[in-house]
Amino acid sequence: MPIFDEIKIGLRRPDLHKTIRIAIANIPVLKKHIYASCLEKPILTRSRMRLLSKLLNDISKNRSRKNKIDLVIFPEISIPYDWEPMIVAWARKHNIGIICGLEHRINRKKVALNEVLSAFPYKNGKNYTACMTFRRLKRIYSPDEIDELKKLGLKIPRQNKKARDPYQLIRWRGASFAVYNCYELTNIEDRSIFKGKADFIVAIECNSDVNYFSSIVEATARDLHCYVIQVNNPKYGDSRIVRPSKTETMNPLRIKGGKNTTFLTMDLALKALRDHQLKELRHQQTLDDFKPIPPGIDINDLLTRINYGKIPVGGVP
Repeated sequence: MPIFDEIKIGLRRPDLHKTIRIAIANIPVLKKHIYASCLEKPILTRSRMRLLSKLLNDISKNRSRKNKIDLVIFPEISIPYDWEPMIVAWARKHNIGIICGLEHRINRKKVALNEVLSAFPYKNGKNYTACMTFRRLKRIYSPDEIDELKKLGLKIPRQNKKARDPYQLIRWRGASFAVYNCYELTNIEDRSIFKGKADFIVAIECNSDVNYFSSIVEATARDLHCYVIQVNNPKYGDSRIVRPSKTETMNPLRIKGGKNTTFLTMDLALKALRDHQLKELRHQQTLDDFKPIPPGIDINDLLTRINYGKIPVGGVP
């Protein structure tokens, strides 16, 4: 069974405990960008930077308390590795978290590293905003990705379990969640480790097999009884947020296609989901539209999600 690290960032506030606002970035992931980074010549043109800057500026304009975005999520391999400092600085300045896939970084041994960048700001004292940042190497490369990288004369990181970076259970702004990088989500053992422990799962992708991943995402939402946020290359589509609920209300947000660089937002009702789970675990009838919880969810994991922020860790959100 895969292990995971638990990362606590900031303190819980009651108003952030009830909901968290997510923005899904609809930004193109072009093959010429992917191959250029693999050849160690990333495309860092002004026109490309303008597109990203405009998107980030549009997101940061939602500054009012009512419309404030907490977390923006980009697809797999969508951001040049060289722009990591800019992304982190933006997250810290605007107090908005970011999860994004970095384009392949090639090390001295010609190993192609596919990494997820996460940046989570928090208040360190009354007037200073800090930002916790980390990268995680993709644990499982897909067969197609391996073939394409090998054709370019590149090596693949060791795929044995001991060599892989552990998954991360992140606790931030009243939410508990984990991030999967595309093909990692296909491993049933890997995604089951967060059963009962996560309010939502983030799956960043650059994958054309939409039907296959659609089935996995829907099964994950119901099996783990949590929200699932899937963010794919808009060329392939099916970026969406999935709820563990009846079919008619299972996909409250869904994007497919489009050339415009834009974003869509949605509030995740964390308190409503937990209230439903708590009632069922205490054998009380529920009347909302969430599906019944599956067997095997531990009430102690749920109570940890509700109460984790009572102990000060690293400041306040």
